[in-house]
Formats: sequence, structure tokens, C-alpha cells
Amino acid sequence: MNIACIYSIDDYYSTEKPLPSPATIPFGIATIITNLKETGFNAELFVLTSQTNLENTLGKYLNEQKPDLVCFTAVSTQYNFICEIARYVKLINKETHTLIGGHHVSLNPDDAIKNTDFDALCIGEGDRAAVEYAQAVNNKVQPTGIANLWIRNRQLQTLEKNPTADFIRDLDSLPFLHRPIWLEWINDPSRLVTILVGRGCPNTCTYCSNHALSKLAKGKYVRFRSPENILREIQQILLAYPLTDTIFLEVETLTVDLNYTKKLCEKLIELNSTLENPIRFGTNITFNRNIIQNEEFLELFEKAHFKFINIGLESGSEKIRKEVLRRPSYSNSDIKAFCAAAKSHGIDVNLFVLIGIPGETLEDFRETISCVKDCDPYSFMLSIFFPYPGTDLYKRAKELGVLKHQWQIHEGERRVPTLSLPGFSRKQISREYVLFYYNVFKGRKPWIKILAVTIRTLIGMSPRANTIYRRLFSSGFLKTLWAKYSGSL
Repeated sequence: MNIACIYSIDDYYSTEKPLPSPATIPFGIATIITNLKETGFNAELFVLTSQTNLENTLGKYLNEQKPDLVCFTAVSTQYNFICEIARYVKLINKETHTLIGGHHVSLNPDDAIKNTDFDALCIGEGDRAAVEYAQAVNNKVQPTGIANLWIRNRQLQTLEKNPTADFIRDLDSLPFLHRPIWLEWINDPSRLVTILVGRGCPNTCTYCSNHALSKLAKGKYVRFRSPENILREIQQILLAYPLTDTIFLEVETLTVDLNYTKKLCEKLIELNSTLENPIRFGTNITFNRNIIQNEEFLELFEKAHFKFINIGLESGSEKIRKEVLRRPSYSNSDIKAFCAAAKSHGIDVNLFVLIGIPGETLEDFRETISCVKDCDPYSFMLSIFFPYPGTDLYKRAKELGVLKHQWQIHEGERRVPTLSLPGFSRKQISREYVLFYYNVFKGRKPWIKILAVTIRTLIGMSPRANTIYRRLFSSGFLKTLWAKYSGSL
């Protein structure tokens, strides 16, 4: 049976190859595609953008291959676009089954089910549910009794709301990703590879969906694959892609259980000891009490050849971190000292930073600029706060009366302001967002690099300008020249 799996993206290199690198493969739908293929289904992938010619891509496939099932995933900003695609699918063949999952649907099922172009919704993990649904469709029977799914019975005009199964505890039971199906959609397949290490997050940050997703099912939410299982996948990747030199270990944080972290690092050290050219590793960590002034942790990471780590600073205002964002407790001086210590061990630190947070003022953001300057990171990822429906900070934004329903747009997510705050206007947020690189790195980096990154940031705020930029710089000399000076591609 033919099955189409659809993933959408708004910041893309080109409509033909929207994804910049293998590091941007989304693990949720990628795992579902892998499961479907391993079960024997002929699953086909489509990575779509708002500029994709549907008739020549998806339309051609729907008319020629006539899939019985189309699977979708969507975050809040992509949901309306995905609804348009589902409508397109049904117009070509109303008998085609449609199944949608993803964060937006999981946290807002009562809203999503109103769209009658979807035959089923997946609430939470869909690894097993998608396969069971596909098997029912393949057997020409009405899908029913499938955990994690809300299923529409069009003949009886009923809606079946099935309970969610426990979170999958044994992540080693999941197959290694089928990566070749993604390669035709990737602009530069030679760049770093990402491997999933675990699922779930122990933190309850108000701006993130994890605290809400953790309530969707019973069982352990924070889970990790065994180090042995991870090592086997790395070895498989090195055999398939021998030029791989950098692997990012994707997990919300690798500092939950330092005993586990130690075992994983020992396996990575063991692996690199067998390689002529050791693999560079990177990962995400939460800055918390486990690693504050923990020299052994950094020594272990250095031995395991970790060359970069991402840390969610989010705000340089300790008040905002504590009272608004519900971040783990630490002082600005703590993270400054940690960044300096990491650098002494040859580990680059990249900081995640937010701007335009409900309750934040311009003065609060000045503290963020100061803190980031003191940390002197290798780089940062600055995002304008986006109110994801279902999160606690979305609710707070509504209570404060600053929320506009702009989450319905599907372009410019986290690059354009959605809120105008009493102490931080939309205009001020935009200005500080564009000038942040300059304010942090002036006098520390070459002026041409600061200028290039500032211009690139400004372009990124306009969906149309960003599309033109991506088309111009997707290949060739201009791409090389721009990357040399901006360092942001």
C-alpha cells in the first residue's frame, strides 16, 4: 500500500531541497516513516513549502500512485498550511485516508478535529498508532480501537476518542532512522548528522510544549536510549556516510542523569579510539546544579570529543527566568563562569536566547545583552517569543491581554514579533532583535561579519525577502562568499 508522509517548513533553501542539512530531519515523522517502511508499506516523503508547486509534486504523486493514506505533522504555525494540503488531498480523492499528528494537534485536539478533512488525529506518540491505522486501511476495514488516535467514522458519522497508551519506555525498541528517503530534500547532505538520544524533558519551562506533552500519557516521560544502542546507530551512519565528521546527539538535555552521561561518554571515547579521524560531538544541556562548578563533567566531555554544547539561557534577567519562564535556578555569574570553563576545555558554547517574553521590558532585555556579552559564547540562537497554544506562557499572554492570534500564520515563526508588551513595544523588539549580534559582538568580531549577520537577520524577518535570499544563495559562489562573512548558514 502506498502512503504519503508530509512535512512542511517555512524557512527553506529552495522548494526542491528545502532542508539545509541532515541535522534538520524531524525525528517524529521520520520515525513514523521508518516504522511504516519496516512494516512493509511503500511510504513516500514530501517536504513542502508555501511556494511548492503542488500540482507538479504532491498532485502528480496522488494522481499516479493513488496512496490510500496520507500522514501529516504540524506545529502551530504550520497547521493552517497543512490544513490547505489536506484539503487538496481530499479534492483529488475524497476516499484517501488522512492522519495528522504533531505538537499542535496533540495539545489542541478539540480545535483540530473541527477540520473534517482529517480522518484521524494522533495525540502524543504516533510510532505504533500510525502503523496500526495503516494496517486497518490496508485491510479495507474501518480503523478502530487504536490507542492515541481520535478516529472519524464517516459512514456512521461518529468520532471515536481512544485513550493514550503509556509513553514508550524502551526507546531501543525503535528502529534506526531510514535516512536515504530524506536525502533528496536536503540542500547539503555532507553537513553534520543528528542522532536521537532520548525523549522528554525534566524541566517545566512555561514557553515550551514539553510540560504540556508530559501530561498526555502515563509512564515515564524522560527516557534515554542505551549507550550501546546509540553506538550501533553511529557505526551504521559511519558505514553509510563515511565522510561524516560531526554528530549532534539530540536530546532536550544530557544533564538529567550524570551516571547515564558518563556511560554514554565512555562509549563515545571507545568509538573514537578506533577511528583515524575522531568524530566531533555536540549536544544540548540544561545548566543546573548538576554541572555548576563541575570540572569533572567538562573533563569527561572533553575526553569524549564534545566540541560544542547548546545551553538555554533564554533571558539574562534572573527575575524573568524565575518568575516568568520557570527555568532551573542559577545566577548569571554561575553561567558566565561555566562558559569560561567550557572554553578552557576546548568546548564551544552556543546560547539559546529569547526576546519579547510576556512580562519582559526593554530594561530586562538589556540584562540579557549584558549577560550574553559576559558569557562570550561561540554563537547564539536568538528567537522572538512565539506563543504556542497549549503552553503555560500562551495562557499567560492571553491573561495579560497581549496575545494576537498571529500564530495562525505559517511564515516568520520566531523571527517576527507577535506581541506588543507594555514595557517592550513591537517596534523595540524588532530593533533589538536585528541589532543583537552587533550589541553582543561589537569590538570582538570583524565588522564585516557583524554587518553580514545583521543584514541576514533583517532579511529573515520578511518571508518574501527571505525566500528571495534563499534562492540567490542556495548554491554557488554567492553562498560561499556569504557564509564566509556571516557564519550563519
